[in-house]
Amino acid sequence: MATTPALELINIHKTFGDVEVLKGISLKAYDGDVISILGSSGSGKSTFLRCINLLENPTQGQMIFNGSELDLVRGDVDLVPNNMKQLTQMRQKIGFVFQSFNLWPHMTILQNIVEGPLHVLKRPKHEVMAYAEHLLEKVGIAEKKHMYPNQLSGGQQQRVAIARTLAMDPQVILFDEPTSALDPELVGEVLGVMRNLADEGRTMLIVTHEMNFAREVSSDVVFLHQGKVEEKGTPEEVFGSPKSERCKAFISSVF
Repeated sequence: MATTPALELINIHKTFGDVEVLKGISLKAYDGDVISILGSSGSGKSTFLRCINLLENPTQGQMIFNGSELDLVRGDVDLVPNNMKQLTQMRQKIGFVFQSFNLWPHMTILQNIVEGPLHVLKRPKHEVMAYAEHLLEKVGIAEKKHMYPNQLSGGQQQRVAIARTLAMDPQVILFDEPTSALDPELVGEVLGVMRNLADEGRTMLIVTHEMNFAREVSSDVVFLHQGKVEEKGTPEEVFGSPKSERCKAFISSVF
């Protein structure tokens, strides 16, 4: 195992007005780790994930990517980036898959995937197009490349969103409840793609309610309760013999 974490979060706090949503969360992810983040609604899971690439600005804490700490300074309330170039470079290596797909509706599936590598990474068009075709094959929707998002099912759109994220060659991928907006019969096709990514050794942080999936693919599981890490360990430890009463109750409610 590498001695330097791919991603390290230290004492992350987040306050909205008078409400402290995150109360000091720390986490390390090494290359190849698949970390599932579990917890009841309102426990802070999605807020924590969004703080990692500053979709939400943390109120307190440190973020270190590949050994380099993100330069944050105190704004009016929250921490803000002091070096936008550094933030942009970090964001390019941290992919984010949202629960609501967030595809560009006026672009075809292929255009959605090539936009970032062409215009952000400035890669040659022939190289980007070939890689996009490969990724569409990988997620099982190559035949849909000239269609638009509204012509696809939710499961297909989410697979496009995953391919779009992969096109940027991220070192770490964040998944924010990627199946929660899908009809039950479409969940499996997205989880199948994510299983394959885990098998490839991709580094992933996954906020999910899919307990069986989390149990099967995770190297580590983190259980949040009221903005704190209530329990963390291997899937065997957290699912098989949780220590905290709150985690025990949560696990027993879903199995």
